Amino acid sequence: MNTTQRRQKRRPLILYLQVLDAATGEELGRAVDLTGEGLRLVGQREIPVGSRHDLRILLPAGAAGAAELAVTAVCRWAGRDVNPDLAATGFLFENPTPAARAIVLDLLRNLGFSGR
Repeated sequence: MNTTQRRQKRRPLILYLQVLDAATGEELGRAVDLTGEGLRLVGQREIPVGSRHDLRILLPAGAAGAAELAVTAVCRWAGRDVNPDLAATGFLFENPTPAARAIVLDLLRNLGFSGR
């Protein structure tokens, strides 16, 4: 298996979640789909492949009983989005805590399109 391939099927989100760099507070973009292992982000700028980021993913009120999801993630791939004015980035979560895993599962259940 290619090291950039995901092991789980992506689930598009019905709400695009704002993603911030925890260190700077800068908005990196919006999470547009999610797996238990990572996310795809769409934003204004490309993020360097291999870079590690502490992310704060802002959650809608009442989602998973938390205001945000805090995870460390590594950029596995980056390129232009289908909208050429935007960049797409694939992040792999790095050692998520049990609490973070529970939030991701709740998001997948409640905000993810089920697809066929």
